[in-house]
Order: sequence, then structure tokens, then C-alpha cells
Amino acid sequence: MSATRHPLSLASRAVCLVALLVGVALAACERGGARAAPARPNVLLITVDTLRADRVGAYGYRLPTTPTIDALAGRGVRFADVTVPWPKTWPAMAAMVTGKEPRTNGIRFRPRRPLPEEHVTLAEALRAAGWATGAVVANVNLGKNFGFDQGFDRFVESWADEALRQTGSEVFRNRPGLVKRFTNATRVTDQGLAVLDELGGGRETPFFLWLHYIDPHGPYVPPPEYAKLFAGAHASQPVPVEALPRYQLQIDPATGEVSNDLGFYKTQYDREVRYLDDQLGRLLAALKERGVLRDTLVILTADHGESLDENGYYLEHGNVPYQSNAAIPMIFVLDGRLEAGRVVEHPVGLLDLMPTVLALTGVPVPEGVQGTSLVPLLDGARDGGPRYVFMESGKLTPSQLSVRKGAWKLVHLRAAGDRAWLGRKELELYDLSRDPKEERDVRAEHPEIAAELETTLATWLRETPRYKGTGKTDLRQLDERTQDMLRALGYIE
Repeated sequence: MSATRHPLSLASRAVCLVALLVGVALAACERGGARAAPARPNVLLITVDTLRADRVGAYGYRLPTTPTIDALAGRGVRFADVTVPWPKTWPAMAAMVTGKEPRTNGIRFRPRRPLPEEHVTLAEALRAAGWATGAVVANVNLGKNFGFDQGFDRFVESWADEALRQTGSEVFRNRPGLVKRFTNATRVTDQGLAVLDELGGGRETPFFLWLHYIDPHGPYVPPPEYAKLFAGAHASQPVPVEALPRYQLQIDPATGEVSNDLGFYKTQYDREVRYLDDQLGRLLAALKERGVLRDTLVILTADHGESLDENGYYLEHGNVPYQSNAAIPMIFVLDGRLEAGRVVEHPVGLLDLMPTVLALTGVPVPEGVQGTSLVPLLDGARDGGPRYVFMESGKLTPSQLSVRKGAWKLVHLRAAGDRAWLGRKELELYDLSRDPKEERDVRAEHPEIAAELETTLATWLRETPRYKGTGKTDLRQLDERTQDMLRALGYIE
């Protein structure tokens, strides 16, 4: 007797096959295979003070300074061309956490003021949506005195906790280099893991943890065990000692004298970066051991770069509009959501970080945010990022302005003093694809591009909302501890 197949039996078989395949997939996930990212992932934001993009291996550096960061880039998406909104810590980080330009959120080089409470920060947005929030910051410019604790359930000023532990007091007489006795990558990692445990470790509630490391910031004083690393990697490059910031000056162990050799300082900088990277490896290993790394959106970036031997501006940042100060790394990793090893060439800004994190976590973006969500670029789209990227810089008034479109960069030196000391014209155009050090002005050769960027910059300057508040901080009225920290890092002469 022959069997007759009923259409329903075919459908039933199809359902059974789908169920079998789903079961196999789930079993593979349970054995450690690929799985989808959680809808509400943990968020780990790592910011590294003064980390130039071109000192990271994933960005092409020749020395093995960053094996941990390089591996992180291999697990996620690396943005190849990222510009800061202002190459100083407090305006850059204020723009990052608010998604607003410095002239809009009120945090610029001058006047100094705490981060205004009317702006919704990344921490506030995530906490309102149910994330437990914690931070450890190692730069006094990001401390409670300047309002960066907004939105955090637990906020640790790294140097204060350690100074209190070691000396019994949060107040100590500082000097260049001593600051890193009280806060360094080891301390921040330890404190960050402690805060993570206080927040519940992501077991019941997703966490947002922000760790700001200071190690590559001058003075470059890596731990003793790194003292011989990269020896001979940089040729001797003497400059007048008076051209170097006083807080950066060090005794070269090889000579016993104050060094004026940029090669020595470059090597010290690289050692600081490698030490920081080793501690990031310890941090990520601890998260993996706790079983939360795969469910965590990890973002690594920086607040600004550092001039080492460019433009006659040595071992400093903030006073020039060039790529040595402006270009930073930015890497996003989320297993099961972001493609491993993808590189985004489209120029973007640090300003875009906040709306991107909120989009990836499903949290609404607050009103007034000026950054652009980079999720389309993360997902492989060729377009979807900002059309132009803007930056302010300098310590004179009016500030220096820059605008990027692709490889083109227009710089407007509005202050006569800036034009004088830099020896540049008021408006200059650079083709970064051919002139990455910005040594050759091509404005006369490309008048149409120059005209477009000049118009764009003028429109941005005119239409970007200006902060209307009046609150500001007089540095002389800050407590002694804060003044000492600022002095040791070169913020107070």
C-alpha cells in the first residue's frame, strides 16, 4: 500500500526541521559559539589621556606599544579618522559625554566652569534607562569640582582615594611626576574593578563603567620595570630646553642631567603607552573571568593627542589645530552585534560617541545633541556619518577653528598671535592624504574646495548655539589639592 503525502505533513516536517536547526544553534551558543548581543548590553567606556592615534599599532605604529588595544580593534570596529572637538581634556570630555559642541555646552578653554547641570550626560541618560553607573577618573580636570560626576551612582577621583590611603590625607604637596604615584593605570584598573563589583557586576542590572586613564599625559614617568623598554627606538633629537614645558622636564638617567632630547621623551611616552596597554589587558581579562565581557559594549578612545616634534610645539597639546593634537583612536566592540575587524575610513568626531552608544543600547538620545549616530558606519554603510567634522583649539581669543571633509582640512587662525608664533596664514587648506603633517598650504591650488569649507565653517560658527550661562570657576579659589594637581599637569603655571 503506497503512502500519500498530505500538504500538512510537509509543513509539519518543515517546522520540525526549523526547530531542529534552532536547537543546534542554541546548543552551539551554549558551547561558546557565536550568539547575538544582548538588547541591553553593559557599557565599558575607556578613555586614555593624551593618546595619539599614530602611536597605536592598529593605526600603523611600528613599535609594539599596544598589543591589547590592537587585539581589541581586531574584535570590533576601528574608526581610522577621528577628530576631537577641542584638544584639551575638559572641553573634549565634556563634548563627549554631552554630545554637544564646546561652544554649546559651555566647556571651552576659557572661561573655566563646571559642566552645567542642564545638559543631559551619557551617564544620566543610561542611569535613567536602568543602567547602574560608575566611574574612575585620573585627571583632576574631570573631577567633582568640574561637574563630571553627574549621573554616576559611584564616582571615584583616583588620586584622592590613593593619597588618602597612603598618607591619611587627600591634600598633598605635589611636584611633576608625583601625581603618578597616586594615580596610574594599575590604580585605575583596581579601582574600576572594585566599582564594578559595587555596581553588581552586571549580574542583574546592566552597568555603565567609565575609566579615564592618565598615563600617557606628561610628565612621562613609566614604572621602573619599563625603564629600558624600546631603548634606542628613537634617534637623539636635541632642542632648546626652554622650548619644552617646565612640567615635562626630566633627568635623563643616561646623562644625569635635565634632558632636552626629544628622542628621550618620545621613548618615555611610548613606555607609558605600553604600561597603560598592559593594564588594559588585565582589565579585560578580569571582565572575561567575571563572565561579562561578551555582553559588554567596549569603547576605547582618547581625549586628544600630543605634539612630539611637530610644528615647533613640543610635548604639549591644545594650542595648535594640527593632527598631532586632533587625531585619536576610537574602537567599538560588541560581540554578536559588531563585525570583527571592520575599519571605517569616513572622518568622524569624538562628539559622535554619545549618540552612538545610546543607539546601540536602545536609549533615546536627549534633545539638543549635536553628534551623529555612527551605527550606519558601524554596520558597514559607506555613508551615514557626519558630512563635516569641526574642531576648536588654542588658548588665545578668538579660538582657532578647523573643519574636515574627507581628506581636506581647512584651518582658520583667527588670532594674530597664533599666526605670528606658528608662522602661518589666517586661512590654510591641507590635503591630509598627501600631507599628513600639514606642512603645505594648497588653498590657492584648490579654490573651490577652500571656498566650500570656508562657507561651511562660517555657517557653523554663526548657527551653532552658544552657551548662555555665566557660571565659571576661578582657579585661584579651588582647594589646595586641586590647584596642586593642575600645576603638576601643566594647567597652572
